Amino acid sequence: MTDPLGGLDPIPRERPKRPFLPATYGLLFALAAMFFAEMAVAGDFAGESDYALVRLGALISGAVRDGDFWRIGSYAFLHIGWLHILTNGWSLWILMPQLELAFGSTLSLGVFCATALLGGATSFSWALLRGHEVFAAGASGGVFGLFGATVSLLYRVRHRFSAEQQRSMRRQVVLNLLLNAFIAYRFPVDNAAHLGGFLSGIAFGLLAPQRSLDRRFWQRPAKWVLFASILVLGSMEGAAVGQAVKPKPRVLRGPGVEAKIDPLFIPVAPGKAVFPGRAELGIRREPMPFAIEMDDTRVRVGGRDWLRTAVNQSGVEKVVLETPDGAGMLIVELLCGEDFCRGERGASMLEPTLLTARAAP
Repeated sequence: MTDPLGGLDPIPRERPKRPFLPATYGLLFALAAMFFAEMAVAGDFAGESDYALVRLGALISGAVRDGDFWRIGSYAFLHIGWLHILTNGWSLWILMPQLELAFGSTLSLGVFCATALLGGATSFSWALLRGHEVFAAGASGGVFGLFGATVSLLYRVRHRFSAEQQRSMRRQVVLNLLLNAFIAYRFPVDNAAHLGGFLSGIAFGLLAPQRSLDRRFWQRPAKWVLFASILVLGSMEGAAVGQAVKPKPRVLRGPGVEAKIDPLFIPVAPGKAVFPGRAELGIRREPMPFAIEMDDTRVRVGGRDWLRTAVNQSGVEKVVLETPDGAGMLIVELLCGEDFCRGERGASMLEPTLLTARAAP
């Protein structure tokens, strides 16, 4: 509206209020907080430390088998580098708001949590079925779940759009599917977690109650499943943080010997534990007489003297510690190719093993 004579104030127009999206903002904050925690644990700004990922709850099939059940969900809050978290953060920012407006904050958060859990469970089950080990981190299981739920939402409200709008939405869906298929083909991503998240997202997008549509009998149980998923994933992340703050040692057993070991090492075979791709710890008992001479290199731990030898070959340090045990000897070996398990830090990681190693039936 214009004023031909001048002097009148223009009619004020109200700006549309930005909707309050607590689930979207809360998830983005949680992902950012855990990424900063990764950098703090690793002591660098790259955010690509395997040490930090293992300690904070990455999905490692061997660790899940050893009792770290929380890794089925806690992996979703960790990322491997800046590009990884920025990609998933951007996808979440694009997908989550429309689901939050359509389903509500609690249910949309439930969709993310449920699909992240099912993505992790699918990844672990697929690795177990194939006899492989999985090492995974990232919110993409839940993000693919949001994408699947978006596909279902568009299908459920399709009657509200014109034929041209429906064709446009189908093109967007197909384009995103092709893009993600290309990424899955070219880059080392966890396709099992993605597929599990996507398919479960489609299912929850179809089953969850939607504000503007008629109610159905299956929507109430679906709602409670989504509510429960929030509690389960939150509990798993809490367990992961608790273990990172106050680690509890694992138990490694071998033929005739057992010991407590640093929780970063994961038992994979009798008498053998690994830090995935970086270090290996072994314990065994040899039924042969053994004595430490006065001029040998010794370390004293827990009232026992250990003979220590170390060899460095091609950047991999091998440390062997031996101590008398009745008529035989106990042997602890550490192979390490990274700084986190060398020097004083390596000695600290070995200490629980040296303190508790003993003969066992």
